[in-house]
Amino acid sequence: MNKREILSSVNNPKVKILKKILKKGDENYFLVEGHHLVEEATKNNLIKEIYEVESQNNYPDSIKITDKVLNVITTTKTPEGVIGLCKKKIKSANLSDKIVFLDNVQDPGNVGTIIRTSRSFGFNTIYTNINVYNPKILRATQGSLFEMDIRKYNNSIEEVIFLKSKGYKIIATTLDKDSIELKKVNQNHNKIVLLLGNEGQGLSKEVQNLSDIKVYIPIEFESLNVAVAAGICLYTLKNGEE
Repeated sequence: MNKREILSSVNNPKVKILKKILKKGDENYFLVEGHHLVEEATKNNLIKEIYEVESQNNYPDSIKITDKVLNVITTTKTPEGVIGLCKKKIKSANLSDKIVFLDNVQDPGNVGTIIRTSRSFGFNTIYTNINVYNPKILRATQGSLFEMDIRKYNNSIEEVIFLKSKGYKIIATTLDKDSIELKKVNQNHNKIVLLLGNEGQGLSKEVQNLSDIKVYIPIEFESLNVAVAAGICLYTLKNGEE
């Protein structure tokens, strides 16, 4: 396509493809919105094409689009005028030594925040059963997703059993009779998996029963948001102190 051509019709075949990727997802591609995510995706060599409104000129090789087209391929109320079509990262051949396993955590904001926090503390593999290329998750990760090894699973029990077979110490976050305080966890494990449960139901009993250690965070209130709990656990496991 001629880079000088402007996509002006929402019925353009290319626009229809972008809209489908946004609404239904795609096996190989995803969209990012805004300058920060486009720049982060570019740094990680994930950008295939950049679409920019005709009134802006921040990206020399961008394909120009009208505001009308922008509005059908974005989910934000006040879009920044740039969309990136990105290639999904090829799954790493090797797992990281530090893993976060999300047992049916569903809220996009929570998942995105956990991914971003995990990256900050060196837990570079994430197991999840939801689509992490959801626009809300992408925004919440602030681009950290592009540097992560994401593993989507269908059966949590099978995956945890697999990780145990690879020598990982499985740490479950749950308030159980045999749970120990988080700060008392032995820090000498080279390979660990932190299990985090669903917002309303917590960890499933089947997954809990596969854990090597059960931990809790002592608090003066009923419970913590799962993303907040993740941050405390990751910091403690990384630094050996609360």
